[in-house]
Amino acid sequence: MKKLIWTITSLTLFISFSLNAKVIQILHTNDTHSYLSHSTHNINQGGMARLKALIDQYKEEASQNNIKSIVLDAGDFLEGNVYYLADQGKKSFQIHNEIGYDVTTLGNHDYLMGTEKLDQLVASTELNFSFLASNVFINNKFHALKNKLAPYAELNVDGIKIGIIGLTTDEILYKWSLNDCEITSPIKAAQFYEDELKNRGNDAVIALTHLGVLNDLKLVKETSKIDLIVGGHSHTALFEPVYGKNKNGKNIPVVQAGMHTEYLGRILVDIEKGKPFKILKYELITVQNTTTDPEIAGLVNDAQNDLEAAFGKDKLNEILGVSLLNPSDKEGMMKWAYFIADTLKESADADISIHSPAMNSENFPTGAFTRLDLFNSIPRIFNPKDMGGWKIFTAEVKGIWIKALIEIQKKISEQIVFSGLKEDKDGKITINGQKINPFKNYKVAFTEGMIKGAGGISAKSFVILKNPIETKIKIWNALERKIVIDLQHNDLPTSKNIAIKLLKAFKPQND
Repeated sequence: MKKLIWTITSLTLFISFSLNAKVIQILHTNDTHSYLSHSTHNINQGGMARLKALIDQYKEEASQNNIKSIVLDAGDFLEGNVYYLADQGKKSFQIHNEIGYDVTTLGNHDYLMGTEKLDQLVASTELNFSFLASNVFINNKFHALKNKLAPYAELNVDGIKIGIIGLTTDEILYKWSLNDCEITSPIKAAQFYEDELKNRGNDAVIALTHLGVLNDLKLVKETSKIDLIVGGHSHTALFEPVYGKNKNGKNIPVVQAGMHTEYLGRILVDIEKGKPFKILKYELITVQNTTTDPEIAGLVNDAQNDLEAAFGKDKLNEILGVSLLNPSDKEGMMKWAYFIADTLKESADADISIHSPAMNSENFPTGAFTRLDLFNSIPRIFNPKDMGGWKIFTAEVKGIWIKALIEIQKKISEQIVFSGLKEDKDGKITINGQKINPFKNYKVAFTEGMIKGAGGISAKSFVILKNPIETKIKIWNALERKIVIDLQHNDLPTSKNIAIKLLKAFKPQND
């Protein structure tokens, strides 16, 4: 019934505006992160085969009413799920290329593996979409990216010319990984290209951004010719557009469609030459339809087979334990971050550890979880050939520098958690119950992500961590070992960590 009502309403809109304006359908996604089979915690929602079928369904319905569609993705379609390891990223890239996108913006997780690897992926693929990042300057030695990564795209939809600017985040936490290239201010790039696109006769200008909603609203304030922002990066499911006033005092809509293939954004816009840009209808559609696209389903199955061949089918799908963490627990990601921090400290025999919840995932273990589920609880990968997750590093850091590092971390947008270290409301810091000694060397454990990002965060943090030691321990093995050993001995921690208290193992596993 709901679908029938929507169809009738849509048809009424189509008829009402068909004589006076050009109605265009915009379908959009963001932050799919190689969630090829299903979305976070729900095997019946999301996945690229369902998404493709849903996109095709709405394109066909619009076409029957003489409405043209454009399909946009706001970045982060690669790293973020263990499926990314299938054929070293090629399977994820191939599937994204076959969904039917017209334009995609570069996200920070699309270059997390480094510029050289991304260049190889782009070189090996005949792109079916325009790949954009107007605030990225590519070194000439990366030939494929230099030729295929453009600042903007121009689409002609039944005589209406639409310019689309691609913008990616310039946050210091990420841009270091686009090595030998430069990421500049997205605001300055938008200001330059909105003028160029208008001067080229575009009837509407869309910013396809990977900046996050708050930064999108800042972008609105500093620009004057952008009509719509289709965003990503903050994983925000906006069920209604949010509006900000541009430099001319005009309200500009910002939309975003969540994460991990949960939703498909759908916008009906009225674009008429010389008239204001107008949204007629906007919604987020849950990707939960029973229909799947057979071609994409086949490619996803190929990726699954690739993973099972690499890890071993039985090993990958073996159940390790049961988690009583609830999928809807808003603190689940933070609880799991404390468990990871404890794991880092204990596996490296360190005094303290430092970890960022943003480096694990919303996909924390729930219910009966397999080894694959455990991997996906911190699915970060720099090198697609690395099948053990991030390496664990340690560094000898004087107490005075630990204090400085805490202050640096407070200034950045990402939360951090500690194991072995506590700071009270008055700023007093203790390490394993003892007041911190500013002149003592402490052994600090980090993930590979913290170490490699240190130089990007601050020159001071790079100095602090200038001589890190690689432990040869991989995070996935360390997590599995901690689950088995702690629970085998009923050694439940009394620290701030909560997650391990909600886990129980079926049986020990070998590394």
